[in-house]
Amino acid sequence: MNTSVASYRLAPAELDEMHRIAHGSYLQGRYEEASRYFWFMSLHAPTDVRYLKGLGASLFMARAFTRASTAYACLLQIAPMDPEVSCMYGYTLLMLGERTQARRLLEYALRLPGAHESHGRARALLALIDR
Repeated sequence: MNTSVASYRLAPAELDEMHRIAHGSYLQGRYEEASRYFWFMSLHAPTDVRYLKGLGASLFMARAFTRASTAYACLLQIAPMDPEVSCMYGYTLLMLGERTQARRLLEYALRLPGAHESHGRARALLALIDR
């Protein structure tokens, strides 16, 4: 079998192992390193919410807010009913000084159904905007 490197796809077990390493890097505060792993995994599984959430969170914690907003914008297209996505995207935009867009996303997160921990975060961030 002649498989070019460009068409090589990682097996699920390989992605799981890479996810474990990326998550470990994140937990150890090595956010840039974690973001590189999550970015790579997102290329191989572009609709896997776990990898895009990891990418957004890693970039956010690395204070790469512009890049994090791009990750969250993509994620919002894939998971529009996930309050965590809208909340973190709003938080990222708030860090970029985009208060109007941040408010819109945080309010949207609060309208999504279910008792989710992101609702509390969204309320707190909205209170900061209103100060």
